[in-house]
Amino acid sequence: MQRWIVIAVVGALLFGLGGGFALWTYRENRPQKVWVPLALNEELPEEKREELATQIKGKLLEGSIIQDAVKETGLANRLKLSSAAEAEAEVRKRLFVEVGEADTPVGRVPSINIGFNCQRKSYDAMGAVATNIMEDVWDMLGIKKPEPKSGSTF
Repeated sequence: MQRWIVIAVVGALLFGLGGGFALWTYRENRPQKVWVPLALNEELPEEKREELATQIKGKLLEGSIIQDAVKETGLANRLKLSSAAEAEAEVRKRLFVEVGEADTPVGRVPSINIGFNCQRKSYDAMGAVATNIMEDVWDMLGIKKPEPKSGSTF
């Protein structure tokens, strides 16, 4: 009788560990978006926002901005891909530029969100690329980069 109790406890333990691992794997592979918002003026009409988003996406896809961002952040190594060209193709496939809203100290304002569709496990790596690309978008649009507050790590 004691053997059956031990076998049942070991089986339940293995079953619980297997379920925990399955849940962890499921959560790591869920789709998630990572983006950086570009706040816009509230008076800018909706059609101009859409036009600006389309222009930004076109310039990002045709230029070398993505290629430079992939190399600077070392995305190929972080995603365990064989080459930077493969990482660049993955970034181009996942890129989105959409009109949305951003939270600012003065409240919610319209924004253009530049980012990537990714998985939770690649969130940090793709976030670094999005931040790197945003700096180039500021230069592309002629916007002065915001000054980080003292003590900030941004």
